[in-house]
Amino acid sequence: MKKIILATVLSLCTLTSNFAQDHNHDSTFRKAPFKNYILPLVLIGGGLTIDNADFKTKQLKFRNENFMSFHNNLDDLIQFGPHAAVFGLDWIGVKSKHGFNDKLGLMLVGGVITLGTVIILKETTKQWRPDGSANNSFPSGHTANAFFGATILAEEYANESVWYAVGGYTLATATGVFRVLNNRHWASDVLVGAGIGIVSGKIAYAVYPWLKEKIGGKGKNKNISLVPTYDGYAMGGNLRIAF
Repeated sequence: MKKIILATVLSLCTLTSNFAQDHNHDSTFRKAPFKNYILPLVLIGGGLTIDNADFKTKQLKFRNENFMSFHNNLDDLIQFGPHAAVFGLDWIGVKSKHGFNDKLGLMLVGGVITLGTVIILKETTKQWRPDGSANNSFPSGHTANAFFGATILAEEYANESVWYAVGGYTLATATGVFRVLNNRHWASDVLVGAGIGIVSGKIAYAVYPWLKEKIGGKGKNKNISLVPTYDGYAMGGNLRIAF
């Protein structure tokens, strides 16, 4: 299973990189060379490496000896911090790389990729959480969501200041750490979730310009509105096209 997951992600990154080089006509979207996927692949590979009984036993021992009474719900909130910043920074006068509608489209496309990947892996692997509450531990959806948002935030605002990217990834990292300290996830879940989130963000920037062109067309009068939604459990979105 581990080899299949890593091979699938590696193939997807390679195909998407080639796709972006061939189809990314909008110059405001950066190309997606394969080197952009090295970090998330390292995270996923590292997570798969420590996804074993011996490491998990050591994690539980360390957590129970040092953070037995630790519990908070901050991870439920801060996972959306980068998402809020993607749109909120514009309101305080910080210029993003793309406009509101394009950012909505990127968030929708990447959100669907993130959520779909997480759900498929959870249903396929059926790993038990450290606290024994459910068998949907792998990978961490909170962490994947947070790192996806942080990747979009970095792409949109890092040119204005690198500290926006640092802030986003700091919140994402804190989300993953809290998931472990709250005894809700194994470290392997968090590392793989982080990699999935970053990959999803990179893929969104490669695929969205093509989708925008195909849906909107060239020279056609269409009003397109992409509105992401979240019901407390899952992310989704509504697409409206007016001719």
